[in-house]
Amino acid sequence: AHRLIELMLSIQLPVVCAVRGWAAGLGCQLALAADFTVAADDATFWEPFVARGFTPDGAATWLLPRLVGVARAKELLLLGEKVTGRQAAEWGMIHRSVPGDEVAGVSEDLLRRLAQGPTVAIGLAKSCLRGSLELTLNEAMAKEALALELSARSEDFREGLAAFKERREPKYKGR
Repeated sequence: AHRLIELMLSIQLPVVCAVRGWAAGLGCQLALAADFTVAADDATFWEPFVARGFTPDGAATWLLPRLVGVARAKELLLLGEKVTGRQAAEWGMIHRSVPGDEVAGVSEDLLRRLAQGPTVAIGLAKSCLRGSLELTLNEAMAKEALALELSARSEDFREGLAAFKERREPKYKGR
């Protein structure tokens, strides 16, 4: 499970997660580690570890404080409080909550939007975001400069500039 969470966080490919029903324990961590999680308003997110007599794992103690702050992370991890999809979205745990019958459609639209975007730039931006929480300002800007240099060499960058000049929507190819 630890390798999966690390992979989800480190790959440049954006990860989209859809949640209906319960996301408990590792299921919750998978939803938290995804770049975009769309959940049903009435979904339930739960960290059951302490309630079952053991300590959190699957990066729960790393993910939650970064997403919701230390006080709310303690509420979830030490008290075992459950939150709905709607509350998880309000707290910043997940990207969005929607009525249950809309989860699949919203998730598919998000996937389509990411796939049709400038995938090189998206992947490099994800990498910069992931590292920014552990870097100094100057280190983060140096990483951004390198990412900009790399993305500026892509076909999608040239297409984005041409589309801007021609006042049209870009047609990215992921190169």
